[in-house]
Amino acid sequence: MNLVGIDFSINSPAFCCFKNGKYTWGSVTRSDRSADSLLKNTKKPYFILEQDDNFVLQFVDKGNLPDDYSGRERAKIGYFLEIVNALWNSIIDVMGHEPFQVAMEGLSFSSNGNALIDISMATGLLRERIISEVGVDSFHVFSPTTIKKYAVKGNAKKDELYHALYNFKEDETNLNDFGKILEANKEEWITPSKVVNKPIDDIVDATWINLYLKKELKEIYGIKGNFETTLTASL
Repeated sequence: MNLVGIDFSINSPAFCCFKNGKYTWGSVTRSDRSADSLLKNTKKPYFILEQDDNFVLQFVDKGNLPDDYSGRERAKIGYFLEIVNALWNSIIDVMGHEPFQVAMEGLSFSSNGNALIDISMATGLLRERIISEVGVDSFHVFSPTTIKKYAVKGNAKKDELYHALYNFKEDETNLNDFGKILEANKEEWITPSKVVNKPIDDIVDATWINLYLKKELKEIYGIKGNFETTLTASL
């Protein structure tokens, strides 16, 4: 079974791919800071994950929006397409064009005003790419609360999701290796105010989405311990 979990945002989307029994994680960072600047601190996630072949990190320049309304709206669409293309192309580089299932969270209405409009437009662009590749029946959308309840509880914070993931064991895959990285760096990657460093917070979320998708498909189709289907070849 081949699965992809996506935690989507305009500035820091992340993914977790599961293919042939192995996980690969990735993120796209759209920032005012250069890639060299983000990779400079040897204790932070960008540097440490960059050294690991299980992680794929991409960096996109944020750029400045024009002052006039029309120019700003055109530029935003360009930015959205850039981030969606970077994210989706990274996923395809890992998954190839064999059949796979994709899951992401539904929109969070904690955003408001222009921010909600922007994330809605960008999400629509990504969903079109997903459906064009895998088809509607292989695309799943779960509520954020559902994912959090599966991981910890419905109102779980980012740091709680982080801690829960390194305590989640899956011995037949390389998930535990990621868990060891999280546990080893928890003092450095979670601030005293319990803010989880980028991009690890988004990668953790994408992993939980992938794990929940795996659970759902296991319950529906009867997946063996090695995650091969018993009832359908289409998965």
